[in-house]
Amino acid sequence: MSQAVALEFYQDLDGQPIYNIKAVVEATGLPAATLRAWERRYGALSPGRTESGYRLYSARDIAVLRWLKARVDEGMNISQAIQLLSQARPGERSPQSDPRRVEVGNGPRATRDALLNALLRYDESTADQMLEEAFAIYGLESVTESVLAPAMAQIGDMWHEGRTTTATEHFASNYLRRKIDSIINAAPQSTAGPLVILGCAPGDWHELGLLMIYLMLRRRSINTIYLGQNVPVEQFVEEMERLKPAMVIMSAATAETVAGLIAIGSAVQAMPAPRPLFAFGGRIFNAQPELKTRVPGVFLGESARSAVSHITNLISEWPSQHSGSILRMKRSLTDNP
Repeated sequence: MSQAVALEFYQDLDGQPIYNIKAVVEATGLPAATLRAWERRYGALSPGRTESGYRLYSARDIAVLRWLKARVDEGMNISQAIQLLSQARPGERSPQSDPRRVEVGNGPRATRDALLNALLRYDESTADQMLEEAFAIYGLESVTESVLAPAMAQIGDMWHEGRTTTATEHFASNYLRRKIDSIINAAPQSTAGPLVILGCAPGDWHELGLLMIYLMLRRRSINTIYLGQNVPVEQFVEEMERLKPAMVIMSAATAETVAGLIAIGSAVQAMPAPRPLFAFGGRIFNAQPELKTRVPGVFLGESARSAVSHITNLISEWPSQHSGSILRMKRSLTDNP
């Protein structure tokens, strides 16, 4: 049965708006924020209203929402699902975009720019509304990696270049960091399985890329400890011998901090067996790839997503309580860069 034909049955369902948004959330499994975003951005539904202004949905609306959710679960983005919906309901008005939300629907980069504009105006309410809609359309990890993190980096660049005031930079940076921290904290911390330690190289204060990796690993229930910025070489080995991690992942953002990254990598590799695998990344290696050869470890790739994919594949193959596991992990990375 085609997807278009599969939706034909909805015409036979009751169109009377009687279900409140709580009932629809329970019936579809879609968060209320997603329902509102799909309605505002795409006009996928036109719910009724009570005298007090509360939304009411019909059995037909619920069927459409379930159909859209199934398409998204299959891998479509919501824009594609909405387009298919309009084809599956010939003769009906195609869903229209709300021009007030066009910056969100035009992609993460447009969303980032619009978000920054709101923050530069100290308009936290609009920023919150835009992020709520962006999360519903693009997903949590995509928004964090493609909207929040680059917005935070850009506001810092604007301050350094004198294009915004210190007060504005503080407001925007604190807002964005609070959002990223809240997303990380909402992901449950796993304490089971092989341990992964993450930190920034000595003297390195640029942690956004590493924070993205940390968030994604937590959301995949990987046992992680995040050490944060400027991890010193002193006493590092002693701590690693006490914690006994499977992997140590360090990042460097500038050429000046690569030396500290090399020092930690060398210290880890000099640990007695079974020693953890040392892996690294950071934006400096994307800009100057020749620096990778100087670091005694395994390069994890040019993006947070590629690094996480590599890490999770290795961790999933980790044989418990086996002394040769580190060596096999290292060989696997070396054979499959």
